[in-house]
Amino acid sequence: MSLKSTPFLKLVFIFTLLAHSTFAFPTLIPFHHSHDVSSQATTEVDNDFISSKLQRPAMFSRVVYCAKQNVTKWDCGGPCEAIGPDVHVVKWGGNDGLVPSYLIAHDGSTNTIVVAHQGTDSHNFLSELSDLDILHVGLDKSIFKQPAKKVEVHDGFQQAFKGSSKIILTEVKNALATFNSKAVLFTGHSKGATIAILDAIMLHEQLDSSIKQSVVVFGLPRMGNEHWANLVDTTIGTEFIRVSDRKDPVVDLPPRMMDYYHPSGEIHIVDVDKTGQATKVVACPGQENKHCAEGNSIFKEHVSDHTGPYFDDISFGQGACKMK
Repeated sequence: MSLKSTPFLKLVFIFTLLAHSTFAFPTLIPFHHSHDVSSQATTEVDNDFISSKLQRPAMFSRVVYCAKQNVTKWDCGGPCEAIGPDVHVVKWGGNDGLVPSYLIAHDGSTNTIVVAHQGTDSHNFLSELSDLDILHVGLDKSIFKQPAKKVEVHDGFQQAFKGSSKIILTEVKNALATFNSKAVLFTGHSKGATIAILDAIMLHEQLDSSIKQSVVVFGLPRMGNEHWANLVDTTIGTEFIRVSDRKDPVVDLPPRMMDYYHPSGEIHIVDVDKTGQATKVVACPGQENKHCAEGNSIFKEHVSDHTGPYFDDISFGQGACKMK
């Protein structure tokens, strides 16, 4: 699809151009250039890493796009079958509007409580990211016990998170006790990825340190300022992974010039073959790395890469639920 074929793609083109440019419009947008982009070399990851660290979170992020009536009965065809039968659905929520659908489940194969958030249609989501009213705000003091000064996030993402935060906090605590679990996995795709991370920051304040918490998200847009990126790094650390797929433009939005930055932990898919298998996947040092998504050319970005396939023929969106 051509970048000039639709209005929303033109917006992507303009914003991404600005994000990679050296000029500015000071009267319109405050520019920030203090955050360095890493030039460290990437390291290729193998199939064992994909299967052990990425595959199962991706499957749960895919399954939450399926219909409620099918997932709650764990009868959603291929996406449910790929995960296996040893899953107990604890809670399904959301309204497919301001609060995207979400799933809380016990994964019996790993004795882990899984929280998965659905994303939004990539075309609509790009329009949301391109909205000029995307200035960030501080963390909500009624939810976060000790919101660090200067930490700010995208207001729309925080509003979506707030729509389910109380329920998720309660249900996760109850599920950990019910299933005698000591681990929580937060996952999601696109906008769902942003909510999953806010969940994790909230629950790090609420749960005992003996509970292992990991975050693996896909197609994550930038969602906060540099202080937010640093907070994610220090709070979640090496248990945080964000996967970017090839030339996906969403992960480069909102632009860095608007004081939006990614945390560390990027795993970048360089190429995928015709069968949906990733042929090259690399680990990217630093918060923003010019050899990974940050280095994408504005002339070669593809919206379709946002939904996938990522690896093992796993894609996200309503169409992914039609797999046999």
